[in-house]
Amino acid sequence: MARMRVYRSYPEALNEWRRLAVPEGALGRMDLATKQFFFIDGIAKDDAAPLLKAVQARGGRGFHCRGDRALVALSPVGLETMLNNGDVPQMTEQLATALMNRMDEDAPAFEWSGGSLDLSRPKVMGILNVTPDSFSDGGRYLDAEFAVRRAQEMKDEGADVIDIGGESTRPGSDPVPASEEWERIGAVVRRVSDEVGLPVSVDTRRPEVASKALKAGASIVNDVSGLEPDMADVVARAGSGAIMMHMRGQPSNMQTDTRYADVVGDTYLFLERRMEQAVKAGVSQASIAVDPGLGFGKDLEGNLQIMSRLDEYRSLGRPVILAASRKSFLGNITGGDANDRLEASLAAAAVACWQGVRLFRVHDVKETVRTVRAAYSMRAVQP
Repeated sequence: MARMRVYRSYPEALNEWRRLAVPEGALGRMDLATKQFFFIDGIAKDDAAPLLKAVQARGGRGFHCRGDRALVALSPVGLETMLNNGDVPQMTEQLATALMNRMDEDAPAFEWSGGSLDLSRPKVMGILNVTPDSFSDGGRYLDAEFAVRRAQEMKDEGADVIDIGGESTRPGSDPVPASEEWERIGAVVRRVSDEVGLPVSVDTRRPEVASKALKAGASIVNDVSGLEPDMADVVARAGSGAIMMHMRGQPSNMQTDTRYADVVGDTYLFLERRMEQAVKAGVSQASIAVDPGLGFGKDLEGNLQIMSRLDEYRSLGRPVILAASRKSFLGNITGGDANDRLEASLAAAAVACWQGVRLFRVHDVKETVRTVRAAYSMRAVQP
């Protein structure tokens, strides 16, 4: 699926074109004012050639770029002409779909068997880590009674979903056995599902844990490993919701290689392909939300690139989730340990909300609810 790119300045555009080896001088300032820009990621030069030729014939510009991606610069009239004339129809329809998804102010549906989340306004997922070693709140909620109490507190603060995890996936962390992970969260999932009255998501990368959690009352699987085939089968059979995230490698080694040709384009392609595989496996597209994976196999520059370009992921046509709360890249900007990153976390939520993100996974529920409510209200009255 194509990805719509909106440049905020000419220097930003020029730097990216140079980095992706677009011929010097092939695009200029006037192109920013007269054309819309699209990337098709993961496409070979020969496969892109028919589209690029058709774009040139309609007064646009087209290039094959570094990292196996095509860049198309085309006026709205040119795109409409290509659609009407059936020029390279499959690829041209991708451009049109990306444009419609990116420009649509109505958030896509996020629904599952027996439930849904109305994303016409921002929604907040409260984090409940039932672990001894999570980077921010490890050890606080190992007792089920304390965990349920915290879930109720987050509901009172305005949470819309409770996200329960039993394994730390912080950088450098080692895996725990599935049996231990379930032992930590099983009673908590059951009780929160029964007693708190909010949808529960289970933060796990293990299909056997996800299956047990869904049977115990959870509605959503939040999978940092991106919904691999066995997990997609679990989600499809249960009809649950799914949050698929990008991660390179495993938590224990994911920070060893943080190089990308284009971090947004590469993570977009990963999510696009995983979503296609999941749908083929029987997962409803309407049940999928996407997470670009801030802090998972990205350096500071990569995280900031993603933060400033979250709107591009909307071209996928699925809800985008922000999971930046208290992460180390925020501390790299402002200083402070994991429990001293509130202001930076709220800034990230506001920036994301302004770009159309509607789902926020956070530790600080009350403060985030207020922040995104304010940001959404200010954005909603734009002329």
